[in-house]
Amino acid sequence: MTMRAIAAVFEKLFTPFTVADVEIDSPGPGEALVQIVATGVCHTDAITRDGDLPFPPPGVLGHEGAGIVAALGDGVSTVAVGDKVVIGWPWCGQCRNCLEGQPRYCLSLGQLVAGGSRPDGSAALRRADGSPLHSHFFGQSSFATYCLCAASSLVPVAADAPVETLRPLACGIGTGAGAVLNRPPTRWACGVHAR
Repeated sequence: MTMRAIAAVFEKLFTPFTVADVEIDSPGPGEALVQIVATGVCHTDAITRDGDLPFPPPGVLGHEGAGIVAALGDGVSTVAVGDKVVIGWPWCGQCRNCLEGQPRYCLSLGQLVAGGSRPDGSAALRRADGSPLHSHFFGQSSFATYCLCAASSLVPVAADAPVETLRPLACGIGTGAGAVLNRPPTRWACGVHAR
């Protein structure tokens, strides 16, 4: 089963996005369909459009999504339909780094971020004529009214949270918090041993 969405499509390098009607799959096992309430435009989206991050066009970019869970695939118990969520980074959950509690260093991260498909290689997005579009940019492709992502990437937020203002949590704020919380030891300053 598929549903309709509207997306900003990355047609080819160095060109503006085009707004188009697309079809998106229903969530499969371990997946969630999220209605996007807000998404940010990050520098990473711009450099991808300009070829500096190898994501295959045509496809849908966007990796600062926040929204409301619209549907769930089999086996999902960490979120419920109607939950407000921020969409985080993808991770496989099976490699040594994920199993050691370090999903940020997932050994499959490159493919999950810029491979252009679900982890199994299938396309989740199509144009209205049925031709496939690359998806799952940073595990989400949130430049659309709906996105399909791994439920493990969703971070539920309070029911009264203003979800439209939370989208920076997915990238910019997470990056800044990571820099503060995971700073190098105090004996190191700017890569030079401090005395």
